[in-house]
Amino acid sequence: MGKPSDALAPPSPSPLPTPLEESSSSISLADTPANAPIQRYFDDDPTELQHDDLPPLYSDDASSIRRVDPLMPVGSPEFQLQPFSRNNNDDTAYYVDRRLDSDPKFLEDHLKLLALVPPRPTVHLRGTHSQTFRNGDRSERKEIVDFDIILDLTHLLYEDISAQRSWSTLCTVSNFEKVRRGTVFTKRAPGFGGSGSVPEAGVPDVGEWCRRFCASRAGLRAFSFERRVVGWDFELLRGKLENLIRATNYRGHTRIEFPLRNARVEVYNDCRTNRWRLTKWIEMLFVFTLLFLFAWPWLLLRTHRWDTVYVEWCMSRRGEDGRKHYVSLSEDRWYNLWARSISRAVLNRRQGALDQGDLQDGVDATTPPAEGLAGWVQAGRDAMGLVDRSFGWGGDS
Repeated sequence: MGKPSDALAPPSPSPLPTPLEESSSSISLADTPANAPIQRYFDDDPTELQHDDLPPLYSDDASSIRRVDPLMPVGSPEFQLQPFSRNNNDDTAYYVDRRLDSDPKFLEDHLKLLALVPPRPTVHLRGTHSQTFRNGDRSERKEIVDFDIILDLTHLLYEDISAQRSWSTLCTVSNFEKVRRGTVFTKRAPGFGGSGSVPEAGVPDVGEWCRRFCASRAGLRAFSFERRVVGWDFELLRGKLENLIRATNYRGHTRIEFPLRNARVEVYNDCRTNRWRLTKWIEMLFVFTLLFLFAWPWLLLRTHRWDTVYVEWCMSRRGEDGRKHYVSLSEDRWYNLWARSISRAVLNRRQGALDQGDLQDGVDATTPPAEGLAGWVQAGRDAMGLVDRSFGWGGDS
């Protein structure tokens, strides 16, 4: 047998690069043809790769996500502007945009869209008493909160909340109402008890008030838009709730209020002064340096305001027969529905909002008591409630 030839094949004139810069001997034991196609590495992007073939983004594009408000009518236009700032105490929204103070049609469309957003009527029940604590030879008197309950009434503004059907109407003020009509102080319309050389011809509509606001030459302007709730006798309901709380033999101080949140929107003309007045850190700077003593009176006397457009959300209205028709529930029906739950929450010294679970617990009196630790806790609360009803509770001491 002959010996194998020691002659090797001639090397390739230009050896191909290897992946990850490894030596050629560690990749293949076979010779690579000189005309072999260049190997494509795993980290090279193909030139023919189209944009449609790219992998999906790791995060969604925020601009493509529309915030959906379940209380807005289906198919309503999307808000083109976001509030410049918002008051966290009463949810007042402030807008500052050049289009709102220069384009009357844009302002009118924006107000009509804001009219679709409901206010948030609530019931706030709070009971407190004062108690004296001794600290050595000193005595200190503190206020003790016995209960602090909130109930939301927003759903009562709708005839059919799933279809967003309500009795809301966009309105303007009458000529006899004393409001700010592009002025610093309130007044009636010219010719109706207000100053002015030309009497008002008719009642201006929303579009006319928007035109006057945009045409004004005032340096500082503010257009106010208000959401009102009408058609309920809140004083009647206040008396019923007061009697309900006293029926638990509560002897403390009660406060029954009906706060209306998300009820106001203010549109300011776009200028540096208005942006500064709505910037929180600048406001706090003026407070700490006491500059507000000069700035706030100056802003008050310099700002021309329009309080002329509002939307009414009717909870009831008179029919042709003269009878009162409710969009949802009357005051008496709502009270009868929630009275047991409210009384129970007061006796349990609840602090917070009542929801459908509390309503179900109050309505369904045949529900058997819970077992285990939860049952013992509830039984203890019920026993304390019976004692409070008998001897009275919540008085000052």
